[in-house]
Amino acid sequence: MNDLSAMIEALLFAAAQPMTAKQLADITHSGKADIQHAFSELQGRLETSGSGLMLVANGETFELVTRPEMAELVRVVLKAETQGELSRPSMEALAILAYRGPMTRPELEQIRGVQSTLILRNLMMRGLVEMKEEMKLGQMMYAVTIDFYKHLGLAAPEDLPDYLLLRQHSAVTQALEELEPIQ
Repeated sequence: MNDLSAMIEALLFAAAQPMTAKQLADITHSGKADIQHAFSELQGRLETSGSGLMLVANGETFELVTRPEMAELVRVVLKAETQGELSRPSMEALAILAYRGPMTRPELEQIRGVQSTLILRNLMMRGLVEMKEEMKLGQMMYAVTIDFYKHLGLAAPEDLPDYLLLRQHSAVTQALEELEPIQ
């Protein structure tokens, strides 16, 4: 197995969203032609191994997805994820996004101190968080949805309890300032 194809597989799996050839090339310190070759190699390996995953390409954007024949099986798991009670980490992420959002995933992770990709995915599946069109330092922005506020019976973010006090909390501001040199 080509190491680059394994890296691409891991990156696409971890991202859980489409990535461009340029993003993959930058992260792996590879050329775009190398990315295309590794993508083809990975695609072939997934097809011949009987994997439940497949690669989807749209121009120079790639995504790792489940095969259509696995849809019903995946639907069972996703239904459980979207209908159960919110976990404490999910509620924590929602609170941060409600009071401080929109923000990037790295900003959310800086405040929480833990990786948040799966939590964001689950909250998006529930319709409580959305990815914004705007970007900050090359990262997508995340924010709570209007449905989130409707679910709470609120008309605007300012209607959240202690909104101004918590939005300007010094510990959160400091955590975000620590991230700035990293990004």
